[in-house]
Amino acid sequence: MKKISKLIILGAIIVAIPAYTADMVFEKKENISLKGKIASVKTSKKFRNLEACQSLCESRSSCAAFTLDTYKGSCTILKNVSKEVSNSNATSGIKQ
Repeated sequence: MKKISKLIILGAIIVAIPAYTADMVFEKKENISLKGKIASVKTSKKFRNLEACQSLCESRSSCAAFTLDTYKGSCTILKNVSKEVSNSNATSGIKQ
């Protein structure tokens, strides 16, 4: 009986996590780099498109925003945002 209860709880958690991340809304900012406390910077090809960079942010509870810089080939995940800077090579998103 304990195994069945654990499986039910685990199943509920697995179902709830994608539903939680799917509800995240980002304010998209084109031609803007965001500055603030950096949580992570990824430069692998895997994170060089907007969807992948946003997904990385969604996967981290500490992420408040992200900036994809196509010139640098980087995805920067921010814990907070202190300012916005004009950058024609960047697209950013702030969690709403």
